[in-house]
Amino acid sequence: MPALSLSVIFRKVPSTYATAFEHYTLSISRSRLRYLLWASIVIFLQIVLLDIIKYRSKILFSDPIHLYMLYFQGVMIISIGLAVYTLKKWPRGAHYLSRHVRISYYACLTMGSLYLIGRSVFVYLERGSLNFYMTALITLQLLLLTNWKARICISVVGLLSMSTLIYLFPPISGSSIKISYIYECIGITFMTFLGSTYFYNLEIQKFLNLHTIQIQKEKLETYTCLLEQEKQQQDHKLEQRSRELTSYTLQEMKNSRFLEEIRKSIQQEEPAEIKKIPNLISIHLQGESKWTYFKDVFENVHPDFFSRVHAQFPALNSNDIRLIALLKMKLSTKEIADILGISPQSANTARYRLRKRLQLNPDDDLEKLIYQL
Repeated sequence: MPALSLSVIFRKVPSTYATAFEHYTLSISRSRLRYLLWASIVIFLQIVLLDIIKYRSKILFSDPIHLYMLYFQGVMIISIGLAVYTLKKWPRGAHYLSRHVRISYYACLTMGSLYLIGRSVFVYLERGSLNFYMTALITLQLLLLTNWKARICISVVGLLSMSTLIYLFPPISGSSIKISYIYECIGITFMTFLGSTYFYNLEIQKFLNLHTIQIQKEKLETYTCLLEQEKQQQDHKLEQRSRELTSYTLQEMKNSRFLEEIRKSIQQEEPAEIKKIPNLISIHLQGESKWTYFKDVFENVHPDFFSRVHAQFPALNSNDIRLIALLKMKLSTKEIADILGISPQSANTARYRLRKRLQLNPDDDLEKLIYQL
């Protein structure tokens, strides 16, 4: 149970996301450093105004603490200069920092921390107040949002420094006042540590949520790409089948015309045996094996077409279905007659019979109805 509680308080990013989290913290660290720079400039100007007031009141150089605080402003000036240099050399959205930028960034944080802790000491010695110490902890822990080890180090160093200072230089003589100030210092440090831990955990949760959304987005893009590739393959396959169907239809038309010419030539002969050949050719032209192959190729281009026709018009026979398939391909009457091995007049008669079986009115468009099937 204790281990579970500590794991909840000191939350960590899974090792698989460590690199991504480092890139994420780099991006938000740059933004926080920019805000801290502007806040530091405002505080610096405020302190300069206070020093001017102290100078005009002739207490700036008379009080050693005020004088030390004036000299200590140099640390803040160095920190501001390092922050300006770091932001200037730090590209927006960078996932990696060069060596000199990283050095200047950590130097800026070090000088800023030194100034905050040092000024906390001077403010306590001057006024006996822990307010600036609390401000320093909030700035170092809440705004920078460092990991738990760094936060513990900041809390321990700050608590030991201020407790020792309170013990050696109590604001008012008396052990009870000294102890109450030390307790106050412990409470401020502990509450600030818990607050920074809470916000750091929120930052981790925000990163995990964003990272999960990014992963889902990448998966969706990959899935969409695969669907697009599959669609292209299906389109290519359908186009290939369509070309195959067109080629087969043209070939059938050539065969039909050739056989029709042979039939006409043979019909001019008198012997009875020769006259049987046209019937054999007609049987060949209307062979079921050829229709079966045509039907398979046709359904590859127009899936479930024949089942839809049978469902809507169950009274149609096989010849009607064959005629509907040829009309679906937008063939002319002459081309349909060549494929079926009949005359164009017989093809028109077949169209007329088909219209009657479909119970169409004279104004109804047969081709339009078939295209919509």
